Amino acid sequence: MKAESNHRRRAWVEVDLGAIRRNAERLAGLRPGCRLLPMVKADGYGLGAWRVARAVSPLDVWALGVATADEGAALRSAGYAGRIVVFSPLPSHDAADLLEHGLEPAITSLAALEAFGVAASRTARALPVHLELDTGMGRLGLPAGDVRSWSGELGRVLAAHPLSLASTFTHFHSADSDEAATRRQWREFQTALQGLREAGIDPGLSHAANSAAALRYKEFAPDMIRPGIALYGGGVGSNLVPERVVSVCARVIDVRDVPAGQTVSYGATYRASARSRLATLAIGYADGLRLELSNRGSVLLRGRRAAIRGAVCMDVTVVDVTGFQDVGVGDIATVLGCDGDEEITLQELASECRTIEYEILTGLSPRLPRVAIENG
Repeated sequence: MKAESNHRRRAWVEVDLGAIRRNAERLAGLRPGCRLLPMVKADGYGLGAWRVARAVSPLDVWALGVATADEGAALRSAGYAGRIVVFSPLPSHDAADLLEHGLEPAITSLAALEAFGVAASRTARALPVHLELDTGMGRLGLPAGDVRSWSGELGRVLAAHPLSLASTFTHFHSADSDEAATRRQWREFQTALQGLREAGIDPGLSHAANSAAALRYKEFAPDMIRPGIALYGGGVGSNLVPERVVSVCARVIDVRDVPAGQTVSYGATYRASARSRLATLAIGYADGLRLELSNRGSVLLRGRRAAIRGAVCMDVTVVDVTGFQDVGVGDIATVLGCDGDEEITLQELASECRTIEYEILTGLSPRLPRVAIENG
């Protein structure tokens, strides 16, 4: 965007809704007929859950996935009327809100199923639920390998309350790095699904494939996929390179020439080795520009890379524009995204910060306005 509509902004995030939609279409196209459960938790990975919901609404979306009941209620307040699955609900606190807002909980234990069943019985409202099976993640879900020990109680609670099992799912822990472990989890999941059927329980739709699995193992998406990071331009896999969705931009607020020996920023961790021209950008770690980029990262200005000099500050960051043509106050630097033929990718930025793409996106501060655009 980088245009006049942003002339009053010091720094901002651009969100390409068309790219989100096309990424979702391509993911669904990896296995024709496969349904979509896009993950929009953490406010759409920091980009705005309602924006993402709008972007994917023209597609055949079976449901949206969130982490908390509050996230689901916020989508309802924004006007989203479709199915919403809450993957990390608190049974003792969230049951009333789930029922009030028409949200559907993931079930991670028999105690949770009972709590939601009792709440549904009190209101006489039917409540679809989604059963999580633990095949190796070790954090939530009923143990897939012990399905015979708990399937009877599961069936009893389902029959005793106005509950319906809409889907059964598991979560791969290393789909992007360990094929053998992923295949073991898949086999255990399939065995558990068969155990449920033998116990007279219809597991509903089955789903296991997150972004990493959907990109690498088409056979692990028989009914549905739960794309997350790949929607937002990350999680590059062997079958698809997602389109870039996010750009982060900041304005130049100062340009100055400094002599050799000039120190820069807190701690004086950078000292100019020769006469230099430095530009100060209106973005810092309070905006989500990571401190790890101090003296190691770069931004794009006028189609060239400008190295970050000194420590990233809370509100501003200094870059080296020695030899650049006509850099001035008001110019726009690209922290993430494209400028001319140069690009700083989400993957590159995460690597520079020694973290993961998810943390880069969810770490973008609310102080940065999100600007929705279409088709770049």
